[in-house]
Amino acid sequence: MLGILFSLIASLLWGINGIFLRKGLEKANVISATFTVVSIVTLITFIFSIKNIHETQFRADKAIMLALAGIFSYFIARVTTYMSVTSIGSSRAFSGTSTRIMFSAIFGVFFLHEILNMLILTGTILMIFGLYIFSTEEIDRRGIYTATISGFFYGLASLLIKAGMLDNIFLSTFIASISGLLVLGIYASTKNCLKFVNNKYLLVSATSLAIGNISYYFALSLAPLTVVVPISNLYPLITTTLSYLFIQKLESIGVKTFLGSLLAVLGSILIAIGINP
Repeated sequence: MLGILFSLIASLLWGINGIFLRKGLEKANVISATFTVVSIVTLITFIFSIKNIHETQFRADKAIMLALAGIFSYFIARVTTYMSVTSIGSSRAFSGTSTRIMFSAIFGVFFLHEILNMLILTGTILMIFGLYIFSTEEIDRRGIYTATISGFFYGLASLLIKAGMLDNIFLSTFIASISGLLVLGIYASTKNCLKFVNNKYLLVSATSLAIGNISYYFALSLAPLTVVVPISNLYPLITTTLSYLFIQKLESIGVKTFLGSLLAVLGSILIAIGINP
């Protein structure tokens, strides 16, 4: 029961993250905003992992995989996600990034020799159809493509995290996040955007994202993947609903938006179940 509760909390917090992120990015530079959010997430993760640093055995090969995962997830995918949010809004962008489940399944089939079953195939078709519905709206289609690219790199990061995970989940996450933050910082400095944005919406967004991640890890320790992953992937639908209720002027939510989000979520749930039967 606690595993289900923490899964719901993670999904809710990730959904709330999208609302505050949209508000925070309204007048902020995307790269500086990304640097701000990732910095806060890294700090919170470090606080949770510090007590386990001396108790965890390090392996160089696994640390390298976690570092690469962090670069893909906290740098490339996070920047492209936030670019997509400024273009098409959180509801559509988060539905697009939920393709990480689909790409993770594809990578598993091709690189880990996992089985492609009907659930994964059906879920993939639903996700693609959901993204197609978004493309028929009066929005910048490049935003959908950018969100899907984010999903690709999130999925690739998941593959590396799965292979490089240390005994302690929080320490593994910290290694990934600090690696992504360092490369993000270098990139931001080349763009003259290496600064911390004093924005209350970004602060709440980063905090909800970090606590959502922590809730997700607690859920994984208490319940099977078949329960945790599908429930936690409700977040695009939560973001869409909250966007309609609170930031309709920024998001322009319509029937197609709800339908596209619903199909993307259903697809991700089927794929998640298919990956972990």
